[in-house]
Amino acid sequence: MRNCANTRYENEFLNLQVSKGWHCERVAGSGLGQHAVCDLVLFREGKVYLVEIKATKEPKFYFRAHIKKQLDRMVEVAKKSNVGAILAVKYKYRGWEEQELLP
Repeated sequence: MRNCANTRYENEFLNLQVSKGWHCERVAGSGLGQHAVCDLVLFREGKVYLVEIKATKEPKFYFRAHIKKQLDRMVEVAKKSNVGAILAVKYKYRGWEEQELLP
């Protein structure tokens, strides 16, 4: 059930970006395999970004150890590939917040 909810937020963010005129692709197997480092790949203003989607009911997003490790791996791959990295957090019932992890 948890993966279904995560997929819903991934698709919601993807559709939001497409509605703004950007191209966005969902990564097959995101969240399941040890080789997938992100949930989405976003093409925005001539730049490419790896995007990780998280959701919370809390008023603040907490970086727990396993999430920090996951984001560090995504940033490492983004640096090697010369692309950006974004953490997109869905605050349930309030909306989205994006944090660019790499300029």
